Amino acid sequence: MTTPRVSVIIVSHSHRTVIEKCLGSLHALPDRTSFEVTLIDNTCADGTAEWTERHYPRVSVRRNAFRQGFAANVNAGVRQSTRTPYVLLLNPDVICLPGLLDELVEFLDTHSRAAIAAPQLYDPDGSHQANVRRFPTPTALALRVLRMDGLWKGHAVRRYLMEGEYPVSTEVDWVTGAVLMARRKAMDAVGSLDESYFLYWEDLDWCYRMRRSGWSVHRVPEARAIHMHARAGVRRPFSRAGRSQLAGAVRFFRKYGWNVGKVA
Repeated sequence: MTTPRVSVIIVSHSHRTVIEKCLGSLHALPDRTSFEVTLIDNTCADGTAEWTERHYPRVSVRRNAFRQGFAANVNAGVRQSTRTPYVLLLNPDVICLPGLLDELVEFLDTHSRAAIAAPQLYDPDGSHQANVRRFPTPTALALRVLRMDGLWKGHAVRRYLMEGEYPVSTEVDWVTGAVLMARRKAMDAVGSLDESYFLYWEDLDWCYRMRRSGWSVHRVPEARAIHMHARAGVRRPFSRAGRSQLAGAVRFFRKYGWNVGKVA
């Protein structure tokens, strides 16, 4: 058996309808990069663990006795995985496209100070999906939460969303945790995901700590994936997901202050 270079961590909460496509696309990749997979069954009620063990016996399945937050689940998966040079966080509603692993690994291999690299994501209809951002300001977030950015965005929102910036390989402030590859050496130096975030903002916090410690975060558009996301926290701000978004924002700004536009 080839020693894996990448540990893939997937957190599933009754996602069997999409996890089948996700795992199928991952294992069908023509990429040369060797990998292993750890699936966190976050109290699934749809037989995800049993189906995975039956169809992908080499996938390591970890069953939770009770539901845990995204950060806690990822950290548990990382601890359970092999000491590979790189870790790939992969949402269960992602379809991997050829070159995903090879392009991200090649980028990190050739950029020694890069801690995190993310692919270009696409919606199922083939349109670009925004998965990289600048660090937010309270004004930008308020306009987004109140859904006023559809009428007037202003400089703060346009900068946060990186509007007008062509999706080329570039350094960014942070990337969403839907799909990202992290260097384990940077993870060891900076620390794991902050488990005080239950859902949302843990990816932004992680990138902020990476950058503040002298590492860099990048978009690598040569790597591609399709993300069938719902973004419930943005579309329904008063839902449970929306409340988690708000709680994460409050925690982040209380932790780092209101002016996070420039990393110390």
